[in-house]
Amino acid sequence: MSDKLVRRFKSEAVAVYSITDEAAGNQDKSFKRYVVSTRNTRDLMNYPEVINCDFTNLMQNGITDALKGINILEKISCISSKSVNVCHILRGGLNFKVRDALKKAFGYKWHSSSYISSQRVLKEGKFEVSEDQYRKFIIPDRATLYTADIVASGVSINHALEFIYSYLKKMNHRLKNMVFITIGCIEAEKVLKKWHEIFKKDNPEYENTYIIYLEGRFALAGHDTPLRNVLYDTDLLKNYKLGALLTPEYEHSQFERTIIGIEGCAIYDGGKKGFEPVNHIKDIMEFWEKQLIVAEKENLSLWDEYNARFPLDMYFGDIESGKEGNPDILMKNKSRYWENIPKEEYIKLYKKFKWLWSDERIKTAKQPGSLAPVCEKKIKYLTSLIEDVMQ
Repeated sequence: MSDKLVRRFKSEAVAVYSITDEAAGNQDKSFKRYVVSTRNTRDLMNYPEVINCDFTNLMQNGITDALKGINILEKISCISSKSVNVCHILRGGLNFKVRDALKKAFGYKWHSSSYISSQRVLKEGKFEVSEDQYRKFIIPDRATLYTADIVASGVSINHALEFIYSYLKKMNHRLKNMVFITIGCIEAEKVLKKWHEIFKKDNPEYENTYIIYLEGRFALAGHDTPLRNVLYDTDLLKNYKLGALLTPEYEHSQFERTIIGIEGCAIYDGGKKGFEPVNHIKDIMEFWEKQLIVAEKENLSLWDEYNARFPLDMYFGDIESGKEGNPDILMKNKSRYWENIPKEEYIKLYKKFKWLWSDERIKTAKQPGSLAPVCEKKIKYLTSLIEDVMQ
């Protein structure tokens, strides 16, 4: 895949990138792929202990900035709020607070809301939707539909769009635009592309589909993913070798703490994070307990596990021999994935990398068995958060 991020706009609050594929030739210009980075969305993703209202408030603030950034390019605020419907995919979609973000970003007050439950379950090795009984729809004719969800396999969003399509047919209504905001992987745009083509075929007046990824388009763990501890078709991974396409700002933020780069998932379960915070912490703890078992059994080094989840080879002249890198080498390596990034930012990114990964720290991280103490420290911290409710 030859997709790369091209910076289109950057301010103190938000950076906006389009996903382009130069090898694809004539692309459908009405199917628009963006990745947006904000301080708030980086924080809520990098620190999985951020939960409940703190999590959703950061999300709302981040999406507000994201919408403002997209608006610089697409002028979506010119769409009348009376034609806008926000579809909430329950329950995870509630975390995104798109309804509130539209009010803060564009001053909307007439936009309506719809709701659909869509809970996926694993059945005979394949994810299916098991809980979809609650539906409340009021989508106007010629609507611009906003929706948001965390996307792994894509089952939930596809199910929601199937119902929306049926609803529109029943009401003899047509869709004009669709805006989908996600923390997700390429499965999101596969689903959106399918429905984009259906909506365009049904309605010659259909205009645009926008998919807006937050911080990156992550890789999805599969049965062939070369990691020791993953949830297949669930975990969103940061490894570019597995297909992740991350913003420079998000990559820079990975070097704030060592632990950030080796979390099991870029977001974990959004529904639990927002509405079952204790169970969410238990899920994170379960990941780290499994990590500890494997780390002790195989005497793993922190360096090997870190590079398996967040490879650092582009920061080196040669990572195997330890040959030092520099900003120019980093810029050359990253040119396959990023465009319109000034050299000053590569200098800043490389400096941040060296701040976290000094020669001494690399030497320590390469020691056999050095992963286990990291796991133990993380488990101890997570236990302290919920020890009063643990059985």
